[in-house]
Order: sequence, then C-alpha cells, then structure tokens
Amino acid sequence: MLNFKFLKNTSSLAIGLTLVLPALATKPSNSEKDIDTITVTAHETTKNAGTSTEITEQDIRRDGGTNFGTLMRYQPLISAPGSISGSGSGKSSWDRGGFTGYNIRGLDANRVSIDIDGMPLPIAQGRVNGVGRAGFGSYGIGRDYIDTYMYNKVDIQSGATSVSNANNALGGSVSFQTKTASYYLYPGKTSYFGFQNNYDSADRSYHQGITMAGGDDYLNGILVLSRRDGQQTRNHGDSINSYPENWHSNSILAGFGWQMTDEHLLNTTVDYNNKTKNSHYDTWDKYGKEVESLDKQRSKNNRFNLAIKDQWKPTNINWIDSLTTQLNYQRTNVYDNTDLRHKIRGNFNTQTNYNTKAYNFITTLIKSYDNQRISAGLNGKWSEDDSPFFTSVVSENIIILPDGPYSKPQADSRSYQIGGFFEDRISFNVNDSNNFYLVPGVRAVYQNTEPRNLENMSVTNINSNRLGKQYNSNSDFKVLPSMAFMYDITPDFTAYLQYKRAAQMPNQNQLYGSYLAHSSIALLVGDSNLKTETSDNFELGLKGQPVSGVTLSSSAFYNKYKNFIAYTRYKKDFLGIGNRIVYQAENRDKAYIYGAELSSEFNLGTWFESVNGLSARFAIGYNQGKSKSSYLGDKYIEMDSIAPMKSIIGLAWDDPNKFYGVAITATFQKGKKTEATSRETYSNEGKPIAESKDDYFRIAGHGIVDLTGYINITKNVKLNGGIYNLTDQKYWDYLSNHKLYSTSDNKYLNMFTAPGRTFQLGLDIDF
Repeated sequence: MLNFKFLKNTSSLAIGLTLVLPALATKPSNSEKDIDTITVTAHETTKNAGTSTEITEQDIRRDGGTNFGTLMRYQPLISAPGSISGSGSGKSSWDRGGFTGYNIRGLDANRVSIDIDGMPLPIAQGRVNGVGRAGFGSYGIGRDYIDTYMYNKVDIQSGATSVSNANNALGGSVSFQTKTASYYLYPGKTSYFGFQNNYDSADRSYHQGITMAGGDDYLNGILVLSRRDGQQTRNHGDSINSYPENWHSNSILAGFGWQMTDEHLLNTTVDYNNKTKNSHYDTWDKYGKEVESLDKQRSKNNRFNLAIKDQWKPTNINWIDSLTTQLNYQRTNVYDNTDLRHKIRGNFNTQTNYNTKAYNFITTLIKSYDNQRISAGLNGKWSEDDSPFFTSVVSENIIILPDGPYSKPQADSRSYQIGGFFEDRISFNVNDSNNFYLVPGVRAVYQNTEPRNLENMSVTNINSNRLGKQYNSNSDFKVLPSMAFMYDITPDFTAYLQYKRAAQMPNQNQLYGSYLAHSSIALLVGDSNLKTETSDNFELGLKGQPVSGVTLSSSAFYNKYKNFIAYTRYKKDFLGIGNRIVYQAENRDKAYIYGAELSSEFNLGTWFESVNGLSARFAIGYNQGKSKSSYLGDKYIEMDSIAPMKSIIGLAWDDPNKFYGVAITATFQKGKKTEATSRETYSNEGKPIAESKDDYFRIAGHGIVDLTGYINITKNVKLNGGIYNLTDQKYWDYLSNHKLYSTSDNKYLNMFTAPGRTFQLGLDIDF
C-alpha cells in the first residue's frame, strides 16, 4: 500500500511548484512576447464567486469519462459513490448495484442537485425495505440516467447552489448540457458529422456514437445516437471475481434551433435514454461472513425528456437585455425483477418500481445598466411519483407479519415548488484598472408535498384512514440570501469572499417512507412533519490567471448545517394498533464541514519556448466534517460521507502541430476508517448514548497512475486511448465501501476492490 508520507511530500512539492512557477514566470525576459499585456474583457460578465468546474466534451474524451462515475475521475472533491450487485452491508437482495449520485465536499445523494438542461433527475431511493436500520444512509435506486456521449459539457457548482440555480441544494449541483447544433456549426460550416467507437476493458464495454448536425444561423438541427454494450465492472480481488452481468443502453437526441425573428431564438430538444441489465449474484449478510441467498435480477430504467427554450432579446424594451424561458417535461421509469433463492426462507420473486412524471418552468431576465448587471427569475416544478412493489414471499410467522414481511417502500406523492430570485452585480472601478464587485442576491422558495392513493398501502391492521393520520401534506417557505465580494487583483485574476444560505426540503422518501408497517414488532416510517435542512456557507478563494500560462482556482470553505434528517428509535403506540419499536425519520443531527481545494494548470511553453506544448496540472482537495445527534450524551464524530484527502498530478505533451499528444496523471488518496456510532441502535429511553462496538474495515491509502494519449491520423480521424491504473494497484474506493466490517470474510472484502490495470481505445471521426 502507498505510504502516506510519500503522498504528503509529493503534495507539498506540488503546492510549492504552484506558488513558485508563477513567480518564475514573472522574471524579466528579453523576448517581447513575455511582456505583452493580455486583457480579456469578454468574460467580465461571467466572473462569479465560488468554486465552479466545467467539464467539456473534449475533457470527457481525453480523460476517459465513459460513464456516470469515471466522468469525475480527476476531480479533487467530487466523486460518484456506488455499490456492486449482490453485496450485503445494509442492502436487501433486490437492491440494484450502480452509482447512487455524486458526492461534493462531503455531501452526497439527494443533497446534491443533478439536472439535464435544467430538469432535475429523480431522487435516490433509500435502502431500508427488508434491510432495517442497517440500510440507513444507503440507496437502493440511484440517479444514473445518463450517457456521457450526449453532452457538450457538464457544469458543476461546489457547495451550496447559487441563488440563480432553480434546483437549490445544500451540497452543490451537477448540470448536464445536451448537444446542440450551434456547438458544431459556425459561419462557413453548415454541416457536421461525428462518429465515435470505443472499447473499455474495465467492463468490456463497446460504444458506438454518431452526431449529425446541419444548418445555419437561421435554422439548424442535430441528431445524436449512442449505443453501449458491456459486462460487470472488473474488480481486483485475489479470491473472487465480480458477479456476472451483461447490460446494454440506447440513447437518442434530436433538436433544432430556429431564429424565428431578430429577437427570438427557439431551441427544442427531445432525448431518450434506456438501460437494461441482467445479473447473477450472491447476497451476503450485513457483516459479510456468509451467503444468505443466490439471486438473479433483470433491471431496467429509462428517461424521456422534452425541452423547449426561447431566448428573447428585445430591441425596443430598454429594461430587458435578454429574457430566457424554458419548459421541460420528463418521465422516468425504473423496474427491477429479482428471483431469490434464500437458504432458509426458500425461493421467491420480488418486483420493485420507481416511476416519476415532472414538469419544469424556468425564466431568467438579465439587464446591464452602467456598473450593474441585474438578473432575476422565476421557476416552478410539478411532479408526481409512485413505487409499486410486489413480492411472492410468504410470512413465516402469520401473527407477527400477517401480510408478509415486506410492504410498499413509500406512499405515492405529488409535489410542487415555486421559486424566484434576484441578484445585482455591482462593479466599482479602482485606480482605473482594478474592479471591485459587490453581489447581493436572494432566492425565495416554497414547496408543497402530499401523499396520494393511500389505499394501495393498506394492510390488515392499518387502513387508509389510519395511514392518513400518519402521512399528511408537508410545506415550507424559505428565504435564502447570499452576498459576495470580489476584487480583481489583475484583470484576469480575482479574489472573492462569499456567504450563502441554503435549504434542502424533505423529499417524499423521508416524508412518506413505510417499511414493515404491518409488523407487530418493529417498523420504519417517514414523518410528514419534517423540517427543512438548512446551512450557512462561507467561502474564500482565488480564481483566474495570475500570470500568463497559469490557470488557478483555490478556495477555503466552512459550512454549518442544521436539521439533518435521520432515523430515531422509539417505543410507542403506532396509529392506535399497539406499542412496538418504531424507527421514524426526524430532524436529528447537526453538522459542520470545512476544507480547502486547489486546481491549477501550467502551460510551460508560455515561459520556455523550447518546451512549447508541455503542460502540467495539479489539484488537491481536503475536507473534514463532523456531526452530532440530539441524543443524550452524544458527541461530534467524523461524518462517514467525508472523503479522505486526494491529489492529482499530471504532465502532458501536445505536439505544437497537433499531430499527437500524451499525458501521465497520478492520483493519490489518503486512507480512512469510518468512525462507528450507535445512533442507529440507540433506544431513546432517557439513558446516555453508548459507544458503538462496530469495527469497520479501514480503507487504505492508494496511488494510481494513468497514461493517456492520442494521434491525429488525418485531419478528420483521431485515435485515442489510455492505460488506467498502470501499476495494477489493488485498492478500495472509500466512499463506496466505508461501511464494510473489519471482521468480514476476505472473499467478501475482495469483491469491492476497484479495477486493476485496464485500458480504453477509441476512434473519433469528425467532418
């Protein structure tokens, strides 16, 4: 395993280079080129406080971002936790594997917004049905509804979302922008054809993608097709291989842009994605000591989205520069059919579903006036969802579980949200060259959620009338202010200080979850009286180009959270049918997270002409966070969703004639062991909380090296590829595996290892 001392020394050296190289670059030179002053004014209106990241289509190709997770391969404080099929560790036999969402600065899953063209993706579904308290904080259905080939870029906000973001969230946002014809066309080029063919040995997947665009500034259109076929993602286990899977996905996108008048530009996009997977796996007990059942599963999910966007730039209304309005419709369906062969309880079939339908409206107005740039907008969302559930299992104890041991995971629900924002960006000139900015803003948001069709959740002891007493409508209104100060140290290098207030409304899984609701012993339920989770976020940073040839983004942040939702154990009468153990969602925890991150790129050829084409990049991310429950005697302990320190160091050579290029990138991550807590077993009977006896498996630190490159065979044909984990390092991803027990069987632990040495090879044709 990697010695952390090496990581520390390497990181220190890289930080030193980050500080020293810009200084070296400022030394006098006899070359006139070195003293040229470059002033960029085109981006002046896009300067914003906070940490934002843009992943372009070229970045996705260069870095091998073939799926939801590898897309974030080289981000220091952004990752995609996931789970393999068939694992235990708080997972029922019918829960699917895959990515659950994104983790940004220690917050994950539904506390991070994910959207496509402004339309939010459905929430991740909590793993509790048939799992009990062992499933708290994990997810049975994730948020992976994407194909990375379909997007021109991905915009990421780290930390609380900005007031202008209609999809407000505590942890940040990941926004996918679908391909448009105007991205590929320009004056003199009225058509485009692109073909991509790739192979990734990590999951033996093949990909074929076609992009066709044509038109002009008046009318243009685009058609994108993508097909992927693959198998299970390889692990690096010494004694057991990944369980077998085969999967395929299809994606299609069609869109057009129409300059209807001199003032109105209309864009319409229709896209559809589906994925089907067949898998065979063993399900282990939560401690990873023995296999409980031998299972097979067929899972499907699909997403359909329609987006219409109008950009209006009136010529005779002096108080509007532009008014952008968009409408979205989205439908998603998830279906898992699992046949289980349980060693004790016999064979049975389980079918789980999660279906959503949603509408979205966003309008944004922009007006620049003298030294001010005013933006304001309104947004509205309406959605409904349902989670049909079926199992053929027969209860072993008809008295305890008269209707079988499982029930529908949550009530059907309807939700709507109305919001609006206002932001004023005021600039002041200092010394005729340096600008100072004051950016006040505020977002107001109202959300209402209510259950539907409670009769389809009724069981022997609990009818819809009784359920109606437990599950009511939930609503809240929040005003979320923000304030930022920015100062241009140079025209292209800005310092900032910002504050944001953020809120996360409770979702339907937390409000209306229902697990084992008919049991005479224990049950787990939501709470329709939940409060909104809130946070106060502070950030100080630098971003831009301190000198020619250097791009830098660095920040330090501190975030404080209240009303985190978790489950509390009670012994009480439930809906008048007798005392039993009740695990109920409540606003239980408070927390704080602090940290710092730095991302930088150096174009060494800017300073030394002899190495024109040589560049380097360095990034490092560190965060620390603790939470504390409201239980008597509890204390702050490390949050298990906080990733250990990570650094990325890369060196690349691009032929000045753009004929070929090669890059080597090393990723180092510190080890970490989850700190155990007995919050999920606390009896809540007036006694102080006890120390936990659980001992989790320590995820060791690791270092992996990737080698990537490309060669332009002709002007229109490029061959690219990479070798990942070049040294064949055996390691575990912390965020995906932090709840493994140290006492687990070695075979079980080996299942969770990341892939060893793999490669990608691709052919790109562009005309």
